[in-house]
Amino acid sequence: MKSMKKVLALVLALALVMTTFVACGGGEESSEPSGDEVYTFKVQCAYPPGDQAYDVHMPLICDLITEYTDGQIQWEYYQPGAICEPGQAPASLSKGILDAALSAPNDTAAIVPAAYAEQGIPFWWATADQVYSCFYEHGMLDYLREEYAKANIYYGAWHGEGGYMLMTDFPVATVDDLKGKKVRASTSYATLMNIVGGSPVQMSGGDIYMGMKLGTIDGYIYSVAELENSALKEVTTDVMIPAGCMGAPCNFLFSMDAWNSLTPELQEKVNEALEQSFWDTTAAAEEIDSVAIEAAKAYGVNFNEVTGAELDAFYAAGEQVLADLEAQYPEAQKGFDILKAWKEADAAAAE
Repeated sequence: MKSMKKVLALVLALALVMTTFVACGGGEESSEPSGDEVYTFKVQCAYPPGDQAYDVHMPLICDLITEYTDGQIQWEYYQPGAICEPGQAPASLSKGILDAALSAPNDTAAIVPAAYAEQGIPFWWATADQVYSCFYEHGMLDYLREEYAKANIYYGAWHGEGGYMLMTDFPVATVDDLKGKKVRASTSYATLMNIVGGSPVQMSGGDIYMGMKLGTIDGYIYSVAELENSALKEVTTDVMIPAGCMGAPCNFLFSMDAWNSLTPELQEKVNEALEQSFWDTTAAAEEIDSVAIEAAKAYGVNFNEVTGAELDAFYAAGEQVLADLEAQYPEAQKGFDILKAWKEADAAAAE
């Protein structure tokens, strides 16, 4: 009898061990997401506290994702440089060092040439509706997701950090006014400066103030909100209207490892949140821009509208930017073709 009891006790003990093993995720089936687990992702912004990208856009985007996923995705926020240098965020995503990042196309272009199309063409995107149409209705978003995936990055969404405007210490009425001027500009906007006879200067946003103060640069193409946020109104006398782009181009990205750890259902919810965040960040940026512009005007900064034939010359320079980019980056040709197809459709709709 005692021996039978020992056998029964051993069977029960083994059963308990197997039950615990399965409950704790033992076995091959546990490698699949359960569908209700909580993910905590490390996200770093390319811009520091004080910039709307860090203070407003990143938490807005992340909070929307948390809301749309019913709290299954949580975040650990990191300032630029905390995990990697700001410009290295895309490379860090590619290597799985970061889970997500709010970055910029000019930081990604070195490893994803398609970013040159994502940056847009100067004076093409004047409204949020136009950007949305290009990305969500004419294939730019799908194209970028395909190209970023080759670098082990999931492309989430494009976000505009306020009007991307030409701001100077001299008035601009025609393209000729830019000849010989040193202007902080990057990617397609650097190409624009070359075309109109200016001298593009590579410089981080944080160095613009001293660059203007010391005369290292005569102007810059940057988010108009920084007239107030970075006190650039103190070293700027003139701003050209219209903007070169309705929003300073930013993007929200995931490492492919982090993205693939999500269930398809969660991925769909994240994409829905990211699409909504396009409109929410646009609205937030417009409000911030409005405050900055009024403060700059009160400080004495001039806002000069360029129209007619003078503005047509800037449009023509934008067309030349596209031609130059096509020649330099043939690997991004599909993206440039999307831009041209969208432009043609937009022009036809406006007639």
